[in-house]
Amino acid sequence: MDAFTILTLVVVFTAVAAWANDRFLHLPSAIGVMIAGLLIAGGTIWAHTLGWVDDARAVELVNALHFDTLLVAGYGSGAAGQGILLGLLLFAAALQLEPASMTRRIGFIIWLATIGVVLTAVGTALGFQFLLELGGHPTTFLNLLIFGAILAPTDPVAALSLLRRTSAPVRVREVITGESLFNDGVSIILFLLLLAISSGSAESPWEGRWGLGFLVETGGALVVGFVIGLIGKALVSTARQVSVIVLVTMAIVLSIGVVSPLFHVSCPVTCVVAGLVIGRSPALRQREGEQASSFWGIIEQSLTAILFLMIGLELLAVNLSWSAVFWSMAVIPILLAARFVSLAIPWAAARMIGRTTVSLEEIVLMTWCGLRGGVSIAMCIALPGTIIVSEDGDSLRSHALVATIVVVIGSILIQGLTVERLARFVQRRTDRRAARLAEQAKPDEAAA
Repeated sequence: MDAFTILTLVVVFTAVAAWANDRFLHLPSAIGVMIAGLLIAGGTIWAHTLGWVDDARAVELVNALHFDTLLVAGYGSGAAGQGILLGLLLFAAALQLEPASMTRRIGFIIWLATIGVVLTAVGTALGFQFLLELGGHPTTFLNLLIFGAILAPTDPVAALSLLRRTSAPVRVREVITGESLFNDGVSIILFLLLLAISSGSAESPWEGRWGLGFLVETGGALVVGFVIGLIGKALVSTARQVSVIVLVTMAIVLSIGVVSPLFHVSCPVTCVVAGLVIGRSPALRQREGEQASSFWGIIEQSLTAILFLMIGLELLAVNLSWSAVFWSMAVIPILLAARFVSLAIPWAAARMIGRTTVSLEEIVLMTWCGLRGGVSIAMCIALPGTIIVSEDGDSLRSHALVATIVVVIGSILIQGLTVERLARFVQRRTDRRAARLAEQAKPDEAAA
């Protein structure tokens, strides 16, 4: 099947699914489109089981989407365009972000996007190892750590699209937004480094010096993104027409897809930094700039719908069983517990020195907002089939792919459909607490 036909089918399926959700279901767009993808995949599998259709062409379509290379660039790879879909999504989100919201919570955001990712990966691996040993299925900790790195990042697309519809406190939205913009790139680099250590590969230019590779991929992305962003900001600031601003921003983000592999830096992180720098241009606050930002908002929503349809269709690529579903669902509470710990550590430290007013309820909400999505599935697809985890010859990829898809779908449906209720509860508690403090302050003011 040629690339144009594949693209056309994906866009047509997405358009129909988005229309049906908008017309009948009225769910958040990402969730509604993903459910449509699940129904298409589930219906195809069911029809194949009954012998009505052969699902070979559908499976071929899913495999031809190259979900992994669209979202994850290979470590040390020189292939242009890898990771560009995620780069486009993050660039669009960063371009529309209010810069002040990042600087207000920058310390917490940096922690979550770096150390928080590592703590979540390690915590998930340790918890799942304990669970597997109880069930009599011990496995290598490094393999579980790779699996933990796959599930560590929160999905920026799901988180941002859902937070816009919730009544979550402003500071919660700021932290989740900032974290989700950066932790994908960091987790991808961590995953590729662990994979290189596991396989003993030395294909990167760092020849086994994985710590140096990690610093170059992340630090280099910050530098390259900042430089390209400054160029884009200068061009945008002097443009007078909406079409010129749109063309410049499109040229910037597509150029990053070409330049970032040449410098061996993370494409998603580079796109985020460039988007944040260009987003600070005063020209984007004027009428023409606002129209250009609206264009990127439409691009973000459209690509989000396509991405979540692809997540639903990935169900065709795995062999599900009740046992696999059970073990996969058991990972979700472990993952949530690991994320809570990664959030609670800096929060508790800040509370001890009186540097934060964030409540425990808001930390719970931040934990619940940590949805998993397409990036985790893409990393899992990128796993080589040569990593064997059982005496029967089963590969880590086959087990991890089933678990990841189940965790992602369960995370989006369970957390995504309930996050608004939790957000309203937390907001009510926050408002009541603020009212009590205001009442306590009145006698003090009167006495003064």
